[in-house]
Parts: sequence; structure tokens; C-alpha cells
Amino acid sequence: MMINTFEVRKQEDIDSLLRELRSGSGLPEGVIESVQMIIDDVGERGDAALVELTERYDGVRLRPGELEVTAGERKGCLASLDANTRAAMEKAASRISGFARRALAPEWDAEVEPGVRVGQVQRPVESAGIYAPGGRFAYPSTVLMTGVPAREAGVGRIEFCIPPDREGSVKVASLAATCLVGECRVFRVGGAHAMAAMALGTETVPAVSMIAGPGNVYVTAAKRLLSGVVGIDLEAGPSEVAILIDDWADPRFAAADLLAQLEHDPLSMAVLVCETEGVLESAESAVERMAGPGGGTGIGEDGLRGAVTIARCASREIAVELINSIAPEHLELMVENPSELIGRIESAGCVFLGPYSPVALGDYIAGPSHVLPTGGTAARCSGLSAQSFRKTMNVIGYSRQGLEADSADAVLLARLEGLERHARSIEMRETEKP
Repeated sequence: MMINTFEVRKQEDIDSLLRELRSGSGLPEGVIESVQMIIDDVGERGDAALVELTERYDGVRLRPGELEVTAGERKGCLASLDANTRAAMEKAASRISGFARRALAPEWDAEVEPGVRVGQVQRPVESAGIYAPGGRFAYPSTVLMTGVPAREAGVGRIEFCIPPDREGSVKVASLAATCLVGECRVFRVGGAHAMAAMALGTETVPAVSMIAGPGNVYVTAAKRLLSGVVGIDLEAGPSEVAILIDDWADPRFAAADLLAQLEHDPLSMAVLVCETEGVLESAESAVERMAGPGGGTGIGEDGLRGAVTIARCASREIAVELINSIAPEHLELMVENPSELIGRIESAGCVFLGPYSPVALGDYIAGPSHVLPTGGTAARCSGLSAQSFRKTMNVIGYSRQGLEADSADAVLLARLEGLERHARSIEMRETEKP
């Protein structure tokens, strides 16, 4: 593991650091071409392609009839959980559910002028396909963080694709979590071929209206290529955290959170932003100590790879400008009075306030979904929520009084654009007797 330090005094320094941080964030060469071949194969051969691709990439040969996990197997996994694990998962599901309901946009209707009503109504997408990583490890948190918001949005059909291990099994905890989501189907399929199956449909896997959930570069590439066929949530790449810390906070907390991000992936971005040399030195020392054998964490030598970046900024203003330019997936404000600073933060997937709000709590139990924009895309899009699984329909209603008040202006604008039939469709209503 490496530690890189930077001095940031002006805009040119911010630009230089951003280039360094984002240098490896694109899709590797050849991935798009490989994924397109997978998508085409699944589209042409359906289940037969899924069986072959699962054997190639996951190391297990399944028959088409084994692609779906039965409801009985999933219920058995939930029943097999020990009491403490089940309670923790149920608590997480409850928190996610409560946040999801609050995140739904309300329907509204208003009379903006006499006889002119406008409003918006909400409708869930018909079906959602959710990808949850699997294989070597279980990720029940991702099952809950994606499936529960879809359920609360009112999605009628939910299906999961989760990669199997080399024995053809999906991890018990992940299958148990699908039961807490509610009515759904689960398929033993992973990678880009899972994306293709959910978007295009096969003999076993039904096509869906929308795909959500994080994955590796192949999953991300598949989402991009299939975005014209099916709705997607966002392209979630390697995990990111940026931490703004001052001399009020304990640098050990920041060090622990930086290293926790690298536990996801050596390509994860872990950035600490500070304003004084003393904080930089304390943080650097804490990272070095905690990344070493044992590190005071009890973890021992775990071969942690990747890089921690520490940026010392000339002022708080420059520090905030740097953070907004990074637009990180996770942002921790480990400063005194963080609530006073949040008004100046423009772009981040999720903001964590104070020293007792580590990203790891957001990953599992706080309530908001941990599927968040990465690669700087928080500057233009939001994280996954229940609202992501809904469509908004605008509604317009005119009475004759409202028509008469607006018709002249609308006719003028229609003729300005050379659309005579638009104008006449309004005028004919003016002359019609009530």
C-alpha cells in the first residue's frame, strides 16, 4: 500500500490532483468489445449461452433448470440464520424501508390560474432486475440496499442475479436477504451475461424494465451498452471516500475509514483532505501504523493494496473546492460543526457528518442505499433510492375558462414556430360552443 501526498494551493493544483486520482477510472481497453460479444451471445442463444458463460467465468457447469434458485431453498437459508444475524439483517431492512418511503416524491396537483391545473403522479417501473455481487463472498447488504427500495417503490416484479460459487451455490446470507425483500426470483448468474439476460430475456430469465446494482468493470460495461434497451440506475465503479479532517478530530478514525475503502478493491479511491502540516503528519502516521502488521486493529497482515492520497490545502475554501471537484461517492466531514459546512458541499453521493459516522455504518444499517455514483458522476447524478424505481408523469387539465385565458399566447408561439396545425387545434376549441 502506498501513501501519496499533495500540496493544493490553487486551481491548477486541483486539476493536477484530479488527473492523478481519475487516471485509472475508465474501462480497460478491450472490455467493451468483450462485453458486446457476451451480450450478442446471450441475445442469440439464451439459456445455452448462460450455461456456457457461467462455466467459463464462474467455474461451474449448471443445467438450464438449475439457473433459478427455488423459493424453498431461499426460505431455508433464512431459517438457518442464527438469531443475532437475522436480527441484524431485519434491522437493516427496516431502516432501509423507512428511508425508502421517505425518499419517494409526493404526488401533487395545483390550480396555477383559474381553470388551469397541473400536477405530477408517480408510477413504479413494471419490473426490476437487480445485480448483487457474489461468488467468493456474500453481500446481503447489497441485496437489501437495492431490493427493499424497489419493493417500497411498488415494483411489481423483482428478480436478482447473483453469481454462484464453484459448487454452484449462492451464499446463504445473500439468499436469506432476498426473503426479507419479499416476493422475488433469484438466478445463479453473474457478470455481463447476467446483465444481458435481464435486459434481453432468455428462456429462464425474464426481461425487465430496469436494471440496478453494483458490479465489476464487465457489469459496468454491460450497463453502458444495454442502456438503450433497458433502464439502468448508474455506473457504479470502484468505491471512493474523501475525508475532510481538521485538528479537532482523531486521525485514527480517518485512517481506519481510508483503509476500509481499500478493502473493497485496490483501485478504490481513498483521499484525506486537511489544511495544516500537523494534521497531515498525524494522519499519515496513523495510516502507516494501521496499515502495518496488526496495525492496532487486530486484523494482522492482510496484504492491503492500493493507495491513500493525502492533500494539504492552503485554506478551507480550497479544501471545499477540491472536494466538490472530486465529487466523491462517500464524503466524511470529520470537522468541528460539520452541519454548518454541508451547505457548501455541492457534489457527493452521500455525506457523513462527524467522527462517529463512518462510511461502514452507511454500508450496512443507516438506511440510505449504498449504491452511489462513482468516478465523479456525483456531480450530475444521485445515488440509488426508491424514487429511482419510479417514473413521474406530468398532468395538465384545462377548463374552458383556462383555455380562453391561455389560447392567444399559445397560438402565437405555435405560429412563431411554423406549426399551423398546433395553432388551429387550439383555436377550434375557442369557437366551439360550451
